[in-house]
Amino acid sequence: METRNSCIEKVSQRMKPFEQITSKINSELHHKLPRKWKKIGNIGILDLSNIDTKERKNIAKIYADVIGAKTILQKNKISGELRKPEDTEILYGDETVTEISEYGIKYKLDLAEIMWSPGNIGWRSALSGPDKVSDFYTFDRPNTIIDYFAGIGYFSIQMAKGYPEAEIIAIDKNPKSVEYLSLNAKNNSVENMKIINDDCRNIEMKADVIHLGYIGNTIDFLEHAHNCLNEHGIAIFHEAYRNSWLGFKSRSEWGTIPEKFTKLMDEKNFTVQKFERVKFYGPSTSHIIAKLKKN
Repeated sequence: METRNSCIEKVSQRMKPFEQITSKINSELHHKLPRKWKKIGNIGILDLSNIDTKERKNIAKIYADVIGAKTILQKNKISGELRKPEDTEILYGDETVTEISEYGIKYKLDLAEIMWSPGNIGWRSALSGPDKVSDFYTFDRPNTIIDYFAGIGYFSIQMAKGYPEAEIIAIDKNPKSVEYLSLNAKNNSVENMKIINDDCRNIEMKADVIHLGYIGNTIDFLEHAHNCLNEHGIAIFHEAYRNSWLGFKSRSEWGTIPEKFTKLMDEKNFTVQKFERVKFYGPSTSHIIAKLKKN
């Protein structure tokens, strides 16, 4: 015979996560509760800024129990070229280091010190992912690949695995990112990578491919990349643009190369080979990726 507690547990299991959360919290607070959150490894990130400070820990614990997280962090801004979280607040728990596995690669990082974007998961697959992604990361026998904003190895490790005969130069100016990049390279048995803790503009090295991830002002580094590329070298370029500037009025128009973007890259002495949207930043801005060939 089923007990009352087991019946309640079965009903709870059939409820959606947010329904489970609201069932445990005073209804007067429901309109303040976040319906969306991120779970990165065993850490949850959500916004409880409009909840009274006295209530936050108890509410954060409920979220942790429902979504299966050991720690809950207050959502905050990622800023600057270091792409570092601002003023991390732990709402529940005490551990900010976590591990993530993607496309056969294991990453370890400290979310109090380093950013992680779940929305980029498909594009971090590089050669291991779907064709629309791997086409951007397919190169003709490169000898040297430089990753300008390597972070903890989001793309560097995938490219090192995909091109074992090439030398991967992974550069990042955030010392904490470089610490975890070194650890992640070791844990994933990467032996063809050189790691540099510096501003990539201080590094003068030649390469067949340069990867420029999105940092908010990636285009400011494109001239330096052009100077470092070998003849007819390839740049993989991530940046954000307003959809109105790109000329896209609807999602159906994606898949073409915008004229304004082609002209801008021509002024930078690059030819656009491929162009795609990575994700939307709200209704009016898009994170894009382009495969550029040096003129």
